[in-house]
Amino acid sequence: MSKAAAEQHASLERNLRLFVLFRLFFNARFYYPVFTILFLDYGLSLSQFAILNAIWALTIVLAEVPSGALADLFGRRALLVFASGTMVLEMALLAFVPMGNALILFLAFLLNRILSGLAEAAASGADEALAYDSLKALGREHEWGDLLEKTTRTLSVGMFAAMIIGAFVYDADALNKSFGFLGVEAGLEPSLTIRFPVILTLVWACIAFFTTLRMREVASGSPERENPEGSELIRPFQQVFAAARWTLDHRFVLFVILAALALDSVARQFVVLASEYYRTIGLAPASFGLIGAGMSLLGIAGARLGHHLARRHSPFFNFCFLTGLLTFSLLGTSFTIPGYGVVFAAGSFIMMSLVGFLSSTYLNRHVDSHHRATVLSFRGLALNLGLGAASLLYTGWIAFLRTAAEQDLSGEAVQEIVFSRSLPALPVYLLALFTLVLVLGRRFIRRSYLCFRA
Repeated sequence: MSKAAAEQHASLERNLRLFVLFRLFFNARFYYPVFTILFLDYGLSLSQFAILNAIWALTIVLAEVPSGALADLFGRRALLVFASGTMVLEMALLAFVPMGNALILFLAFLLNRILSGLAEAAASGADEALAYDSLKALGREHEWGDLLEKTTRTLSVGMFAAMIIGAFVYDADALNKSFGFLGVEAGLEPSLTIRFPVILTLVWACIAFFTTLRMREVASGSPERENPEGSELIRPFQQVFAAARWTLDHRFVLFVILAALALDSVARQFVVLASEYYRTIGLAPASFGLIGAGMSLLGIAGARLGHHLARRHSPFFNFCFLTGLLTFSLLGTSFTIPGYGVVFAAGSFIMMSLVGFLSSTYLNRHVDSHHRATVLSFRGLALNLGLGAASLLYTGWIAFLRTAAEQDLSGEAVQEIVFSRSLPALPVYLLALFTLVLVLGRRFIRRSYLCFRA
């Protein structure tokens, strides 16, 4: 092997290791266990919190597909450097923003949410595309499932640690007691400790940034781009339309995206409601952080199960199996069994890991390098739109139930009763989506490529 070939081989191997590290440092954020109360303790209102997160979601939706097209056109590494650099900026805003001025505080969080959405959109698809192309260049694309499993295992452990540490350093009383046990009078104030999870995530962001700088672009070896004479301004749009036409011509890819939307949107909707569910089944709020940390470890089991399903069963079988598993989980949660109901909640958390693993396996296997990041962005866009639709429908259902319940009940009893009565709608909605995907896919479900094993 020549020196140049050896260096190329080493850079490709390094990309694989850096992909795992990037996923860890970019996604395992220390403020996740205190996400909602972090905004409120900084001085924002609940309505401002809702507005800011709506802007965050809208930013991702608008930037998701264009960022994938930019990654395919100008390089996946460039998008990942942008994503991690933007993460540094978004966390620095919260780490150093002064408190006390409501306008400055809101504007800082507004910019934070926009930067966060841009970072999420830029990283979505580009990291997988770079890692898969590195494996393909090494002639080892069959090892993609192993790399995904390793990545999920590392991220799950990282999320577990981040949930525990983030919740601990946020609590001034817990920190002062710990220092007191060591004989140190720290005297830390809550106004200071609420920044600690943010500062730790800022350190994580800096590590993610330097991780992406060490990555190397992989030559796609793809055919000439369509419309090469187009200006730099319109080339990303040309790439999006080209990838959209490609996806419509490859209906299996479209089926995978729709199936992922159906499963992920319902599972993620329950996960959004998880803390309210825990309270409804009688769990103490102090246990929520530990439960969240435990749920993050389920990603390891999800990756292992997903690897087995991809190798042993067809995509259509797996879609039916995952629908049945999630339906069983959601039906169990609808009974709101005190305490033990948390076991059924685990199904939604593990489902997100399974959907991510299987959709990534199928899409990367069937999408050519020239369109890979853009098509993966289509998946990200579909999942965000699916969650948005589920949230809107659920909100309408809650409003209907509340109107009916207020005629007989009042106060907190209304909220608890309405929430409990709303849960059976989730498995019904899932089965409706499952049926819709089958109807839309009836023309190609019987085709042989839905029966392959990865």
